[in-house]
Amino acid sequence: MKKAGLNLAVFLAGIVTIAVAVNCLAAHPALRWRLDATKTRAYSLSEQTRRLLAQLDGEWTIALIMSREGREPALLRQVDEVLQRYDDASESVSIARIDPADPASLDRYEALLARLRLVYRDQIAAYDAALSDAREALELFTVFLQQQAGGMTALRAALEAGGAAQREIDQVLAVVSLRLEQTRQVEAEVARAMRVDESRPMPDYDSARSILVVAMTTWADELYRIVGLFNGWRDEPDTDLAVRQYAATHRDELDGWAQELATRADPLKHLPALELARIGRSLETGETAIVLGPPGAAVIPPEQLFARLNLRQRGSGEVTFDQRFRGEQTISATIRSLVAEAMPMVVLVHGEEDSLLNRRPQNIDFVGAADMLNAVRYEVREWIVHRSERPDPPRERPVAWVVVPPPIPQRRSLAVGEAEQTLIEAVRSLIADGESVLLNVSPSGLARSGKTDPWSNLGAPFGLTVDTSGVVFEAVRDQQGGVINQRVIQLSDYAPGHAIASAVHGLQSSFDLPVAVRRAPEMPADVRVDVIAAIESTASRWLEPDWMVNPESLDEPAASQRFHTDLPLVVAAERRNPTGEGVQRLLVVGSGGWLLSYLADVVIPVGGDRRILVNPGNYEMLLAAVAWLAGADELIAASPISRQVARLEGVTDSVQTLWRWIALAIVPGGCLGLGLAVWMVRRS
Repeated sequence: MKKAGLNLAVFLAGIVTIAVAVNCLAAHPALRWRLDATKTRAYSLSEQTRRLLAQLDGEWTIALIMSREGREPALLRQVDEVLQRYDDASESVSIARIDPADPASLDRYEALLARLRLVYRDQIAAYDAALSDAREALELFTVFLQQQAGGMTALRAALEAGGAAQREIDQVLAVVSLRLEQTRQVEAEVARAMRVDESRPMPDYDSARSILVVAMTTWADELYRIVGLFNGWRDEPDTDLAVRQYAATHRDELDGWAQELATRADPLKHLPALELARIGRSLETGETAIVLGPPGAAVIPPEQLFARLNLRQRGSGEVTFDQRFRGEQTISATIRSLVAEAMPMVVLVHGEEDSLLNRRPQNIDFVGAADMLNAVRYEVREWIVHRSERPDPPRERPVAWVVVPPPIPQRRSLAVGEAEQTLIEAVRSLIADGESVLLNVSPSGLARSGKTDPWSNLGAPFGLTVDTSGVVFEAVRDQQGGVINQRVIQLSDYAPGHAIASAVHGLQSSFDLPVAVRRAPEMPADVRVDVIAAIESTASRWLEPDWMVNPESLDEPAASQRFHTDLPLVVAAERRNPTGEGVQRLLVVGSGGWLLSYLADVVIPVGGDRRILVNPGNYEMLLAAVAWLAGADELIAASPISRQVARLEGVTDSVQTLWRWIALAIVPGGCLGLGLAVWMVRRS
């Protein structure tokens, strides 16, 4: 027995040793092997990206400059996986991974810089020539100012001490002396901007140009004023004779230099924007991505590559950021911006006092959406209607106007304020002028006093109205089994047949204070209408006219408040443009806050320090809506936003029951049966 016990102890010790050794080896990254058994793969590229890559011609390079030191392993795995997917998806795409802290990456880094210089050689030559001419003029201007300072100093000494003429010369001499000192400072700043070293791999052409343009334009204007002063001295008989003679002698020189400075500054003003300058500044941060292709190159700044969203505060009081890698989203958008003629512009239209592009209390802002739009290379502007004139985008730029209604406290009012009325008139003007508009509408308290809400009929030219008198409520059960009346509707099923619906279908979207969008009994002849999303009629939903009160205080809804047909919530309409050019599009959403940060930018943790959007459909619908309104239908497809984590669709009750049996009975029973079979074999 002692011998058998000893053998058992040695056997168990051996098993433990083997298990520890295997786990230690398996923990080494180089020896790990992962298999993604899901149908779609956790990091598969989106349909939008695959479609884009299939259309690429020529040689494209995605260069990621990022230090791996101190990075979370989960983030590094995601970065590597996304880049590998691009490499696998297209023969036209190659990947260059560059670690600034790794000497082995130096050759790839130098090759990248050489290729960038080659791509922009013509623009670099134009900048070098214009900057060289301007710096040469600056050097000669410095000599001229030194001569003028010396001449004025001598003139001053010859004048009556404390006299009027000496005081006038003192004023001009002070200006000349100041500008002489500034020319030296400007030359030093330009030399610093053009310097290349280990921390700055490329000259900062934009900074050098801006410094020279501002300085030379300012000096030219000032010289013109001095010329006017000299003209007065020359022609005024009461002026001291020495001053008159000096003014007559040097007036033409000053005028010539004013013209020379303006002439040398003009070519600098008209130089096209140089993407290489942005690339150089981004490279200074030591962390960026660059996309190179036949059309040129573009940089992805680190704040877009690793977007810091959702400012959060832990229980300890420490403020943290949810940092997400937006590799596919930003890289694909950058490629698209290089191949597209013009990316859409988004104009945010509202009547608030403060900007919606800045963080606001309770996240009632457009910050998350604007960051998402910027990440895909859409330009975002803001029009606060009662504070500025309507923006005038370039004619060749497709534009989508996004209207945000007043906040709910204002919509509860029984009167329309001045700022809100200005916003309403601005929206009417946009629609009348043939602009494509995303119209978001909130409920109104005006119906309680028998008044008509002007927001309800803004879509009338397209045969659409919004019932802002009642909100769709839903009774849901909480974790304790109690019933809660909520004013938020969550959807994931979208009506088939429209490009926007196809891009969002299957993704959870959240709409607060939803109101119904209705079609007119007789629609205009040239209008086409598509329902994108509708609120399904269920026993737990009803239309609540008294939506402003606390939902917990509501009584059981009356039978008349129930609706028995699905209520359209998101409706797309298009018609022949009233200006006679192309098609005008309108998207009406019966919710005012679905695209603001407090709903669209909410995230939850999913393990491994990763977080995903709770309502990815909100941003996905915004991106698809903007593309559709701008007429860029080719940009509408499921984007990388919805692929942060694979989501299962079509899991019916029978499928759930099957997997419960597999998890609770078949798997344990199989293990028990296998053990019994092994025992019986050993017994025999």
